[in-house]
Amino acid sequence: MSRLFLKLNPQHCVPTLVDGDFALWESRAIMIYLVDRYANAEIGDKLYPLDPQKRALVNQRLYFDMGTLYQRFGDYYYPQIFEGASANPENYSKIGEALEFLNTFLQDQQFIAGGDCLSLADLSVLASLATFEVAGYDFSGYKNVHEWYERIQKIAPSADINRKWAEAARPLFDKIKISN
Repeated sequence: MSRLFLKLNPQHCVPTLVDGDFALWESRAIMIYLVDRYANAEIGDKLYPLDPQKRALVNQRLYFDMGTLYQRFGDYYYPQIFEGASANPENYSKIGEALEFLNTFLQDQQFIAGGDCLSLADLSVLASLATFEVAGYDFSGYKNVHEWYERIQKIAPSADINRKWAEAARPLFDKIKISN
């Protein structure tokens, strides 16, 4: 790892964005920054609403994705991949609990943070669930999540590129046994 990268990002994680002399890491923070900085008002307000309550719901779902949904995915899969640990059934069940929460969020909703259009929360959760799917996790039993995922892949910009990046991790998951 280059010294320059470590200087830009002391956590030395990806993704890292460099915009002029500004460096930022953590995908959700990067998404927010890019919308705030570069999106036109109409698109920006849809992806990351200016209305404080609508924005708060998008933020809550982004934090849920990072701190609950994807965190539980990592707690289950990453020890197996990176440490050779055995599958932990308790951690596996916590993934299901997180998906139940998400299923509830999507009850009678077309989008993760409600409303009538795609938001940053949808894009973030799409990336997470694509990784779940590549890992072999079957979330089809969560009706609202499954329907949302099928629908959002067709309307999210660059969903195919997201899927391509998720697929790149498949060999890591193919090495472990999934305890369904």
